[in-house]
Amino acid sequence: MAAENGSLHPVDTRILEILQTQGRISNVQLAAEVGLSPSAVLERVRKLEERGIIERYVTILDNRKLGLGTIAFVAVSLNLHHQDSIENFHAFVRANGKVLECFHVAGGEDYLLKVYTRDVEDYERFLLTSLTRTKGIDKVKTMFVLSTLKRETAIPLDAAPLNGKAKGSNGGELASASKGAEKGPRAASAAARARKRRPRAAKR
Repeated sequence: MAAENGSLHPVDTRILEILQTQGRISNVQLAAEVGLSPSAVLERVRKLEERGIIERYVTILDNRKLGLGTIAFVAVSLNLHHQDSIENFHAFVRANGKVLECFHVAGGEDYLLKVYTRDVEDYERFLLTSLTRTKGIDKVKTMFVLSTLKRETAIPLDAAPLNGKAKGSNGGELASASKGAEKGPRAASAAARARKRRPRAAKR
């Protein structure tokens, strides 16, 4: 669960690290990895989903094996920054399946698109029949990807502000946190039972 200041508990950080790279891991396996019971892990994952930290679960596909080997980054400038022009462009981006990502950027251009197509000819059709026909677009600059040196989807949690000073992935702090989170109520209950069973001192 979250700490009092809203930061992530070390156990939650470890859960997120695992889920980012092993999205199909079973709840039982995940529980074994972090040292908690399956029910406790299920509750923690549910809370992370409710907080919006876990946004959704997806499957990553190989675009080249699907015949979509041409990737282009497209810088777009609008000629008018009126609300209707902006909304019109946003509607185009949301509706077009070739546009996988769109970023509103600062600098010379207004937006940066990531576009997947079959080949250069397919991209040309997208450019001439879809993108440049969208009302409000002034300039378009295309950069084709020659090769991909790095492609990661996992967010580096050690740099996330919510993570605070947690070092859960190192083991020691995570283990102690897991024991506290899982066994705290049980330990208190066991201590109470032990006190009840403790023999009274004989009266002199």
